[in-house]
Amino acid sequence: RASMSGEGGDATTMPEDEGSGTKRPVWIPPAAQVKRMSPMVANTLTGGKVEFVPKDGNTIRWYICGPTVYDSSHLGHARTYVAFDVVRRILESFFGYDVFCVMNVTDVDDKIILRARRNYLLKQYRESKPSLEQVLERAKKELAKAMDKYTSKVQKLEKDIKAENRSGQRKGLEEELDATHYKHGLTLAQEECIKQADAKEISDVNVLLDRVSDLISSSLDDEKKEEVTDPQIFRAHAAYYEKEYIEDMNTLGVRPPDVLTRVTEFMPQIIAYIEKIMGNGCAYEAQGSVYFDIRKFCETHGYRKLSWSEASVAAALAEGEGALTSGEGKRSDADFALWKKSKAGEPSWDSPWGGGRPGWHIECSVMASEMLGDTLDIHGGGIDLCFPHHDNELAQAEAYYGHQQWVNYFLHSGHLYIGTQKMSKSLKNFFTIRELLNGGSKMKLSKDEEITLPPYTARQLRIVFMMHQWDQPMYFSKEALDVAVGKEKTFKEFFGAVRGLMRDQTGSVASSPQNWGELEVQFNSKIEETQAAVTAALIDNFNTPQVLLRLQELVTAANIYMTAAGAQTKSLIVNKAAVYIAKMFRTLGIDDNSADFPFASSTGGGGDEEMLAEVLDALCNVREEVRQAARSKAEASVFIDKVGSLQTSLLADLKERMKSKATLLPSVLSAFEEWLAKVTQTASSAGPHSQYLELCDSVRDDTLPLLGIRLEDRPDGFLWKLDDPEVLARERAAKIAAAAEAAQKKIENKLVKAKKEFDKWEVSSVPPSAMFKDGAAADKYSQWDEQGIPTHAKDGTELSKKQRQGVEKEYKKREGEHAKYLEQEAKESGFLEKLSKEMKGLEDALRAGATQTQ
Repeated sequence: RASMSGEGGDATTMPEDEGSGTKRPVWIPPAAQVKRMSPMVANTLTGGKVEFVPKDGNTIRWYICGPTVYDSSHLGHARTYVAFDVVRRILESFFGYDVFCVMNVTDVDDKIILRARRNYLLKQYRESKPSLEQVLERAKKELAKAMDKYTSKVQKLEKDIKAENRSGQRKGLEEELDATHYKHGLTLAQEECIKQADAKEISDVNVLLDRVSDLISSSLDDEKKEEVTDPQIFRAHAAYYEKEYIEDMNTLGVRPPDVLTRVTEFMPQIIAYIEKIMGNGCAYEAQGSVYFDIRKFCETHGYRKLSWSEASVAAALAEGEGALTSGEGKRSDADFALWKKSKAGEPSWDSPWGGGRPGWHIECSVMASEMLGDTLDIHGGGIDLCFPHHDNELAQAEAYYGHQQWVNYFLHSGHLYIGTQKMSKSLKNFFTIRELLNGGSKMKLSKDEEITLPPYTARQLRIVFMMHQWDQPMYFSKEALDVAVGKEKTFKEFFGAVRGLMRDQTGSVASSPQNWGELEVQFNSKIEETQAAVTAALIDNFNTPQVLLRLQELVTAANIYMTAAGAQTKSLIVNKAAVYIAKMFRTLGIDDNSADFPFASSTGGGGDEEMLAEVLDALCNVREEVRQAARSKAEASVFIDKVGSLQTSLLADLKERMKSKATLLPSVLSAFEEWLAKVTQTASSAGPHSQYLELCDSVRDDTLPLLGIRLEDRPDGFLWKLDDPEVLARERAAKIAAAAEAAQKKIENKLVKAKKEFDKWEVSSVPPSAMFKDGAAADKYSQWDEQGIPTHAKDGTELSKKQRQGVEKEYKKREGEHAKYLEQEAKESGFLEKLSKEMKGLEDALRAGATQTQ
């Protein structure tokens, strides 16, 4: 290298090729300030949060316990599968893992068998057209059996609770007792229906059948279960509810698994899996069934890895085995069925041990092993499955493979409570997903009070679930739903405001100052602070409540910034915040819209938003001009001129350009044209200025919401936003209902005031001379003086001095009141009758209003 200056030499000029050579110049890597972390996850196997490390680099092998499809999917399903959907999306979209997700559907199970069989027998019974008397007789017999069972079970549980000293066992028994009482309440409701039928208050046999169907189907099942031999009856039942479940998950935005496995499609693999467990010495055959040998397994393995600290509960063990399992031949009460011998009236598959079907736990071990191998990164399910199902899954797989750890991370979604009671299908204290989405569900607030829930959107349900940490208990309530609706509205209004800001400043960014001041610097710091906080929250066990809180705080900061900056608002920095929030919403599945701004109405899907904006801007601008002209009492010719010029120029041009555009544009243009025609008609007929204002209100409140457009009047003009027509319709209905309620309250207040006034004058209309002789007072006295003041009581005794002073005081007071009455009557003849009519009119208005709001 030539020297530019040096010892004993002059500075020299660098040669033209200086700097070229055979080595690349050194690149200095930036020092990382923060190391990107793996997520910390709540792992039930450890009882705390641990760093998540997949076995094979970037690939995650995940198995999720799917539904047992014997009934409609409920809120508990929604909570669990939305929670795991959110976790899966975060792992994939935020942390960049490749997730291979397998989920099962349990399509053969004791619950499915019972429900399918009973439904089938009940349907046949209906078709046989029994008489009311026959239904009553059968229902009464079954009711007596149900009452005896309840009494026996309660007595046994109360005895067991009294004798139990272990707190865990005692708690489990107490919960079982509560559930027994709850179910008994349902039986009592059916008993009441039987009494109503006895009293001829129910005369329709189908109505009675509907109300006592549980009793009737149970009775029929006891008598005729062995006659149900067609396997399609069970498969059709499971297929119906599986389809419904998939549709519900679709509606909730839960992404489907990569593989869906059904028990009935894995029979050969299940049988082979059981044979290997038997070959390894951990299972035995007994009377046509096969049981897992807990004692033998525990010689080399740890059992109950998930629920090791909890006392086992007999009820949970029985629930895991199923209502149709006898348990005959078991060596220990803790042993559980791998294969169940089928009885008549139950589906059956051939096996080395005779006809039967799989136990509940074995299916997941087999299907997960078949699809994911000898080690799972993640196994997920509801916390209610922890024991015995998941503990037994682990035991089966580890007995099969002969190793000590089949699952590395076990993720459990928290319990869902309705009020203070754990939600359960067996308790029937649940909402189906469709009931919540459609509205009309009854929610008990207390023993004696309940409310009817309005419909909620899938997005609102997702938000309410994300407001609660996925692995913690969730207490579902109307208040929580209201908060979720409020959060959605906050975000929706923010995105609408930003869209409006970007429309307004699209052309002005290039021609307006973009240098930052203190406001922009502070707001950008808030954005970066939010991004760091959201990252930390997602690393910390997918903490979605904290994420939502931080994003909402960013919206608040953005609104504060836009208000403070006013006309000098830099749309690009606001856009940055909105795009980040939208990105996180896509990550969390709150909105899958690929556009920068979520929550856009689907009504305009596939349309040309630029032209739609042009049309809506034109409509809103002319509406604003009409409003201002009406307020300033402009001549009719002004309105005609405004509308005429638009119709012949802008409107004609827009209609021509619209022909190749999407579905929303024609509707908006049509509404625009109709509204302009009404303005012209009003002007031509010399209508009052208030009529123009009514037209302006009508297009805002009635016309545009039907098209999915929210129009807001502001002091400095207006802002329009795209929205969901159904949401706008509900808001409108709620607004009308609130206005009607306020009007009713106003009438009630007027009625109270009018009644008070009427009562006062009605009393005053009675002269003092008659006040102690008429009405209720007449029964108190027997003699009066010449003025009408009482002198003797009813029994003939003379009034005491103190009593005399009291009635004289009342007399004197009435003199003054009556004088005022006569004075008022002189001023307004018949005023008391008018007050009575006014009161009746208010009562009629109150009744009419009540009828309209029902």
